[in-house]
Amino acid sequence: MFAERWICFCCPQAHKFQRSIVPIEQVPSSKPSKSRVKKKSDLTLSSVIIIQSWFRRRQALFEIRRKAAWTIYQNIEYAGEQDQLKLYNFFLDLMQAVTKDPREVLVIAKVLRRSSSLSATAEELELAETTSPETVNIEPSYKGLHVQLPIKKEHFEALILGFQRGESLHARYVLLILHEVRRILKRLPNVNVVSTHQSTCVTVVGDLHGSLSDLLLIFHKNGLPSNENPYIFNGDIVDRGSQSIELFILISVAFIVYPTNVYLNRGNHEDHVLNLRYGFMKEILRKYKSQSTKLLHLFENIYRWMPVASLIDDHIFVTHGGISDITDMSKINRIQRSQYVSILSPSFVIPETDEQVPIHSLSNDQLLEWRQMLDLLWSDPKQENGCEPNTYRGGGCYWGPDITDRVLKKHNWSLIIRSHECKEEGFDYCHGKKVLTIFSASNYYAVGSNRGAYVKIFENQPLAIVQFLATKNTVKPLTLWERVSHVEEQALRNLMEKFSANQCRLMKEFRLKDPHQS
Repeated sequence: MFAERWICFCCPQAHKFQRSIVPIEQVPSSKPSKSRVKKKSDLTLSSVIIIQSWFRRRQALFEIRRKAAWTIYQNIEYAGEQDQLKLYNFFLDLMQAVTKDPREVLVIAKVLRRSSSLSATAEELELAETTSPETVNIEPSYKGLHVQLPIKKEHFEALILGFQRGESLHARYVLLILHEVRRILKRLPNVNVVSTHQSTCVTVVGDLHGSLSDLLLIFHKNGLPSNENPYIFNGDIVDRGSQSIELFILISVAFIVYPTNVYLNRGNHEDHVLNLRYGFMKEILRKYKSQSTKLLHLFENIYRWMPVASLIDDHIFVTHGGISDITDMSKINRIQRSQYVSILSPSFVIPETDEQVPIHSLSNDQLLEWRQMLDLLWSDPKQENGCEPNTYRGGGCYWGPDITDRVLKKHNWSLIIRSHECKEEGFDYCHGKKVLTIFSASNYYAVGSNRGAYVKIFENQPLAIVQFLATKNTVKPLTLWERVSHVEEQALRNLMEKFSANQCRLMKEFRLKDPHQS
């Protein structure tokens, strides 16, 4: 290092100093002492520990808040299903009755009562007459999309663009599409037979629940359905979301255009009993006021003809809910699914008067068949071995890993793919990766509450799971902490609404538990 002394040229020459460069003595560098190095390392380690402890506390708090919000949402959802179905008490009796004397099932007979005075032919004629598209006139003011037979790929693409623009389809065309869907569904077996040999890949989509944005995002990422790109839609297309009718129409048109490469499985919400509570019926009434009765009647009839499962390459079983200890493909294939207008109330012909119910007519086989349907559409897996009634939902069963192993071995399957449960990441493995849950409706409980997912099944290759999160372009992406805060806020708001709606019942229970009001 050198210090320089400069001559000032603006001053008189006599006062100027000669420029010179004088070296500055360098201070010898001394090595830091061992004690100083140790103190510095200790300080660094302490800082790391403090930061790590803070981060872990934040993570733990985040996880507690997330799980609490998730528990609130699930309890509200399943409590609503219990309240709607009133299924738990007689489902217990049903599980017992199928192994006992049929005379003990009077309680089941009362619930199953659904009389029908029409023969199959007369019912067919009545449906065709009351829901015919020809009975609906198109107003001159209608500026929306037009559909005509035969329905082609161009109609499918035009409907996608129209729904993206917020356009609606006239009731006449909706009826036309639904009648075509029903005509094809009636020809199908109870279990779709699916192969990857020609297309090399099949995509399985889980619950969508009226979320059109999720379906369009799946089509954008994975491609439109085609003969080279087959899809399985694993039930719960409708309810809860605000665009169930558009969603069902798009999937139906894809099914009509590619009937051998688009497959529909029935979900527990493809049921008019649940549509009454969870929004689809109200949506139809709101969007198609004058023609709502025809549409509801036709939807109710379509549900009964939807297959209940799909089998991919003879070894991957796809169904909406799951299995149970009595799951048997030979029995499932023989089910007369059309009699299950509602899974909760099959159309068994039972006299109206309780005392006149012919108990012998409700055979053990008939009850077992009904349980097969309930289990396929309503069941959930559990971690413990065994099979027991699903008291949480009020229908179906809980089945454990031992039941999974038994059913897979019995049918020579390798994997069960099901939906029915919202998962935070959009998918979840259980039972040693032998059961895969796929849920395709993102933001199901609230914005940011969960991702959606779909799974791609390849021939002789490992399957691929694709996750996504549908967001509006105008919405700024939320941070993880903001997502949890928003979900928690929505969950608490929903919980407070439930408290308010059930205040009288809560107070009554509080008084029973605390009569002295201590």
